[in-house]
Amino acid sequence: MRHVHSLKSTVFMVVGQVKGKTLLPLPAGLERIEDIDLENKKSLELIDKSLVHATESAIIDWSYQIQGALKKESSEPLLQGSNPNPKVELEFWKNRCDDLECIYDQLRTRKVRNMMEVLERVESSYVPAFKAMLMDVEAALTEAQDIHLHLTPLKRHLEDIETVEFSEVKPFLVPLLHVVCLVWVTSKHYNVPVRIVVLLQEICNLLIQQALVYLSPEDLLKGEMEESLSKVQMVLGILNAFKGAFEERREKLHTYYEPGQEVREWDFHAMMVFARLDSFLKRLEVVEDLLATALDLMKLEKIEFSGIKGKALGQQVLDMYEEFQEAYKVFAERTYDCLELTNMEFEQDAFDFQQKVEDIDRRLGSVFIQAFDDASDLEHTFKLLDMFGSLLERPLIAADAADKYSVLISMFNSALDHARLIYSRHIQAELELGSPPVHKNMPPVAGALGWAQELRARIQVPFGHFRHIPHLCLDSAEGRRVIEKYEEMIQLLDRYQEKLYVGWSQTVSEKSQYNLTQPLIRRDPETKLITVNFDPQVKTAAI
Repeated sequence: MRHVHSLKSTVFMVVGQVKGKTLLPLPAGLERIEDIDLENKKSLELIDKSLVHATESAIIDWSYQIQGALKKESSEPLLQGSNPNPKVELEFWKNRCDDLECIYDQLRTRKVRNMMEVLERVESSYVPAFKAMLMDVEAALTEAQDIHLHLTPLKRHLEDIETVEFSEVKPFLVPLLHVVCLVWVTSKHYNVPVRIVVLLQEICNLLIQQALVYLSPEDLLKGEMEESLSKVQMVLGILNAFKGAFEERREKLHTYYEPGQEVREWDFHAMMVFARLDSFLKRLEVVEDLLATALDLMKLEKIEFSGIKGKALGQQVLDMYEEFQEAYKVFAERTYDCLELTNMEFEQDAFDFQQKVEDIDRRLGSVFIQAFDDASDLEHTFKLLDMFGSLLERPLIAADAADKYSVLISMFNSALDHARLIYSRHIQAELELGSPPVHKNMPPVAGALGWAQELRARIQVPFGHFRHIPHLCLDSAEGRRVIEKYEEMIQLLDRYQEKLYVGWSQTVSEKSQYNLTQPLIRRDPETKLITVNFDPQVKTAAI
């Protein structure tokens, strides 16, 4: 019979485990306790010692079961290496609450109370242990009910994050952290660092989980580079915004407390919360750099050079482009998840690719220097800069190109000197001829204004290019001198155009009024030929 009862007890406990409950098997012979008159001392003497022993053994077994239930922590999945999300936390406390209620109800049944009365009457040493166990269950149940109550409002915010597209998740982060702060302030049992850190780690896991769904890591390096880069940058922005929101809430945590209430700060290190998230961000940054590099080097296919060395330099760049294509093809052929943090194969591939890119960058820097030296004038130089574009921002190429920016400033300085010389010659010719020299068939004033506009464009266009070169420093002494010279030249042209317009506007009315009263054609008295009556003054007044 003892073995049969043991088997029944084991099955009873296993059924409870399947249901997520801790079921406490009752000792054998419990029905005999109900027949005992506990008020009669003689009846107590008749109590079978084996029944007392079975009851005490049951209490020992229950203590193991209950201690096992009480020792469970929501942090266990994290400690075991899995990456649970906050729903696991909410589910843990709900199940713990239900399980402890089940245990408490079992310990308060009539049969168990009878067992304890018998043990008290026989002065069993297990009575204090049972009472202590019951108090532990009561305290744990109170704790679980409090935590479950305060964590429940998080459910709606977590569902919002799970249901929306990850690119739209940013507005939901601050409200989520707001509720976390309220849990910390209002819950009597969840306001300890070890528990809030677990919850925040699980929120990080949720964001990583949703980011992975959005990014589709298996296809991230195989699809359109621009689209993939845009997605990666979007995710980086959102995850960094979450870290920023966390720090902001941490600093403002005192505002959640009532005046006079003791303030409990989040004095734990942020690394405890963001360890996995930071590792994920670092991997995303590697992927971002890889995609940005690939997009930069895709431009090599379209680079063409002019000048004496143009064909040879173009072939060198084409060879580099083919080498880049071959190196990048490795990622398209791989089947691994490039965002899996334990994937060392991707890290090795990324390192090899970076080594190859550094070699290409060094050679590109050399090609740029040769093409720059081969450029015949400012116009061709700026075309070269425009072709290279963002490639000039790559560190190794930028280091090679840096020395050429001072040469570029000198070239522009020479262009300004030449423009000033042209202006001086024009003014000298105007003084000698009595009117400004203009293009063929142009009226004097309009022609002079057009000439001034042409000269202005001659220096304005390259100066506009200067403004868009990120690494060009115009704050140097030479740069400031060039800017002063440019502004002085612009002012000269402004004054020249103003002088022309004022002079024209003062005489145009009088000249036009007289000549417009004359007939359009006239006949020569001697030759009898008809000619257009277009007085030279009208030509002068035209603009």
